[in-house]
Amino acid sequence: MASLLIVDDSMFIRTAVRKVLESCELIDKVYEAGNGQEAVDIITKNKIDVVTLDVEMPVMDGFETLEHIKAKSPSTQVIMISAYTSKGAQETIKALDLGAFDFITKPKNYTDFYKVKEELLMKVKSAILKNKSVLDKLKALQEKKEPTISTPSPKSPEKFRILGNNGIVAIGISTGGPQTLGEILPKLPADYPYPIVIAIHMPDTFTKSFADHLNSKCKLQVKEAEEGEVIKKGIVYISRGRTNMVITGNSAMPTVRYHKDDSIIYVPSANLLLSSCAQVIKENTCGIVMTGMGDDGSKGIIDVKKANGITATEDPKSAILWAMPENAIKTGCVDYVLKKDEFPNFLMKVAGKVS
Repeated sequence: MASLLIVDDSMFIRTAVRKVLESCELIDKVYEAGNGQEAVDIITKNKIDVVTLDVEMPVMDGFETLEHIKAKSPSTQVIMISAYTSKGAQETIKALDLGAFDFITKPKNYTDFYKVKEELLMKVKSAILKNKSVLDKLKALQEKKEPTISTPSPKSPEKFRILGNNGIVAIGISTGGPQTLGEILPKLPADYPYPIVIAIHMPDTFTKSFADHLNSKCKLQVKEAEEGEVIKKGIVYISRGRTNMVITGNSAMPTVRYHKDDSIIYVPSANLLLSSCAQVIKENTCGIVMTGMGDDGSKGIIDVKKANGITATEDPKSAILWAMPENAIKTGCVDYVLKKDEFPNFLMKVAGKVS
């Protein structure tokens, strides 16, 4: 069982978060703090597994509090509760850079917290499981009938294949994505010969801030993809949030289109992005699924494989969250399972830049 700390200067928000989390069977202790200093004092005296943290607070703000938490208790997972604004997006991206596990956007009215109940519960549970031993994870996942982390790794192809001239790299990623992409993409050169298209589960007010943040760190240009633009090599395109990016046109002129579908759970959809790339770019698609919750990307990986493209996942055992890559591996269509720090070299290999 786990202990959780709710940090917010609003008593109403603390009450709303507590009420949502009352149904989480993995939590047995809940603490509250009205500012960052109180939070640090509680963490100093108690073992806290997960913290929900506001940014704007008196005495000690969320950024300073986060830094103290990670210094005093590195294993404690922090979920930011962010305002659904451009400023909130920038603050959240900074918090993720400082080591926050994930975030949810705060409803405008505390009485509307029921609207984010399932998202908050899912992310808190994932943070708890991230913080437990492998045996504890397996036990909890077995009780919830979730995928285990025991899926065997596939056998890599004997001969490594390089993508053709009109290749594309398509990545599906979710929880842990900002941190993971922030480590991988800055290591690629400015003359990388393919476009990279990315579906990351984020709100629409966050994706441009995230793209701008990555752009400041990378040699490659990183931007939020625009409706109707023709994608070009050497540019990283982040899908706009709360809608689905697909690639249309042909391999000589692949074009961004946005597609709304309220029946899709995970948005932007990694499945739709990878599948559309496989349909347009065919065997010159490299489809990748990385850290995240759920099974988004698995169908896309199947379609990339059917098109004779190259497929890869992050190693579930070293990913921030294992579910997305593990479910992709279970399709039997994954060529390569790689640790996070192996991806820059892998991406250079598929481009023929290294042997």
